[in-house]
Amino acid sequence: MTTADTKSAFNSIATDYDRRDNQNHILQWMRSVVHKVYLKHLPKGAKILELNAGTGVDAVFLADKGFSVFATDISDKMIDLIKTKSKSEITKIEAKTLSFDEISQLNEINFDAVISNFGGLNCINDFGKLSGDIAVKLKHEGLFIAVVMNKICPWEIFYFSIRFKFSEALRRFRKNGIMAILNSEKVLTYYFTPYKFAAAFSSNFTIVKLYTLGLYTPPPYLIGIYNKFKMLVKLWMKIDKLIFSLPVLNRFGDHFIIVMKKK
Repeated sequence: MTTADTKSAFNSIATDYDRRDNQNHILQWMRSVVHKVYLKHLPKGAKILELNAGTGVDAVFLADKGFSVFATDISDKMIDLIKTKSKSEITKIEAKTLSFDEISQLNEINFDAVISNFGGLNCINDFGKLSGDIAVKLKHEGLFIAVVMNKICPWEIFYFSIRFKFSEALRRFRKNGIMAILNSEKVLTYYFTPYKFAAAFSSNFTIVKLYTLGLYTPPPYLIGIYNKFKMLVKLWMKIDKLIFSLPVLNRFGDHFIIVMKKK
């Protein structure tokens, strides 16, 4: 699968992205947890480089909190949407169409942190170049915070197993990835355990903290479970917030949040 194919896929969902995001209560909860982690670890007023920024939801949140954000994404349509966000926010947000392979072309350096949310990094499986490129962009001991789709998602295994769809239950374990459908487009998607992911960046980064995201809470695509059992799922969300940094448990879930520091 080519970079052009990936770009086309994400361009196809750009216009409707914010609406679908806002209507999914599980996704909104997940984003709130990620934002909590950002605010916990990012230095006040930090200069941030965002990878796979999408339509700029996180960039706008961070800009509102006083951070300076340089947003990048492979989708030029996503970047166009970022540029149309409110003027008060755009003063703190710069945006440019760049794929992961093109980060080295960015002239800006001395970022306090690099962030990547909601599985954008699951679209590639070779992080050698990217690890070096973002390390160059960061200050000494700068942070890299990534939200990555986990290989081991108990909810997904359980959900498909009780429906006797065992191939789907174990789909995240496929070595060569799976084809995720975005509208009518396909994106090759890979899944990682937290420590497999960290190992890919270990030449330049060390782990600071690891969090689970969605261990007890169903993945966003199971929003129907939330709609049917809202109070129960909200209880699971509260439990997730209580245990999300606990050792061992933080290795599993729909996603994981990994905070790393430049060596």
